[in-house]
Amino acid sequence: MDSRTRRKYASLIWECRYRLETLRDFVEGTTHCTYLQTTIESEALQLRKLLELIAFASLVSYQDAYRTVRNDIAKDWHAARILKKIEGINPDFYPTPVRGHDGNRWVNLNGGYLSRRQFSQLYDKCGAMLHIKNPFSKGKNSLAFHRQVPEYLRRIEQLLSEHYVRLAKTNELVHVTAPMDPESSIQVRVFVEL
Repeated sequence: MDSRTRRKYASLIWECRYRLETLRDFVEGTTHCTYLQTTIESEALQLRKLLELIAFASLVSYQDAYRTVRNDIAKDWHAARILKKIEGINPDFYPTPVRGHDGNRWVNLNGGYLSRRQFSQLYDKCGAMLHIKNPFSKGKNSLAFHRQVPEYLRRIEQLLSEHYVRLAKTNELVHVTAPMDPESSIQVRVFVEL
C-alpha cells in the first residue's frame, strides 16, 4: 500500500469521524432538524453513510474492485446484497477493533463495538427509516430507533478508534488509530504478513 492509498484510507476514516460528530450533535441536542421525525431520518442517513464508508475503506487498495462495487452499490439498497458483493472482493473487509499489539499478537476487543452481524442489522434499520412508512403496515418504530442512536454511536466509535483491516487481494494489513476527537491525527500503518 503506497502513501497515496494510506491517505485515501485515512480520509475515509476522517469522514467517518465527522459524520460521528454530526450524530453526536443530534444526540446531544446541539443541532436538530425542523421536527423530530426529520431529525431521526437525518440520524439514519448519517449512520447508513458511516456503514458504507466502513465497508468501502477496505477496498481502497484494490481500486478497480472499489469502482465496480461502488457503482453497483449506488443502484442497490439491500444490505445483505451489498455486503455480499464487498465480501466477494474482500472477505475480511470488516474492521477488527484492537487495543494495540503486545509484541506477539493483536489485543482484540471482546465486545462493546458494532459487530459484523449488528452492522447488517443496523444497515437495514437505517434503510427502513429513510422510507415513508406504509400507513397500512405495522413496520418501523422511529422513536425506538432514535433512542438507540447513542448506543450505535458508541459502538461505532469503539469499532473505529483503533482497528485493523486485511486489504483486498494483498497480504497487507492496515492498522488505524483514529481517536474520535476531530483535532487528533489519524494514523494509518501498513503491515505485510509473511
